[in-house]
Amino acid sequence: MRKATPLRELPPGSAWNEATRRAFVLSIAGFFIPNLLANFGVIPQLHQSFPFMPGICGAAGIFSASMALFLGYFHRKLIQGAPAALACLILPYFSTCFWFRVTHPSASVGLLELIAPALIVAIGTYFALLQWHARLSKFTPDDLTEQIAGDEYGKPEARWEKATYWICQVIGAVVILLLILSAFGRGR
Repeated sequence: MRKATPLRELPPGSAWNEATRRAFVLSIAGFFIPNLLANFGVIPQLHQSFPFMPGICGAAGIFSASMALFLGYFHRKLIQGAPAALACLILPYFSTCFWFRVTHPSASVGLLELIAPALIVAIGTYFALLQWHARLSKFTPDDLTEQIAGDEYGKPEARWEKATYWICQVIGAVVILLLILSAFGRGR
């Protein structure tokens, strides 16, 4: 059995990909925990017609926050990574709250209009973290992007690993497709 290389020993492109993989796993909890808290009234429900809004914001926030912490750990800059993680964690929720207070979306609003604030914040923080990682790695963003794209660390090699990876991709694509179709079905 192969042993994983510690995050700090990886090249910058591999470290980015590994941090992304770890952050995706953590964002699953970031989806479910805020939804549970909203269902029990601990945090407010953001939109009554779409009860998963706290989960969308939580998944985006946890993904970005954990990326900031992993990159801070990789570069030995946790003092910079911790405040960045805190900002990344709360920005999706607060931007969505602000957007809903300004626009007052109706119950028949589309899914994209509901998740747009969290999506914009998540994309913005992703590219800000990429810039930060490139600067600390002493690369240009283009050079780092090439290194990230050419990275082979963590890719499945054995036949069973490739089959498991493929099955998980198919299941994930089907689930996403069903969620999108159910969201469009609600809008009618």
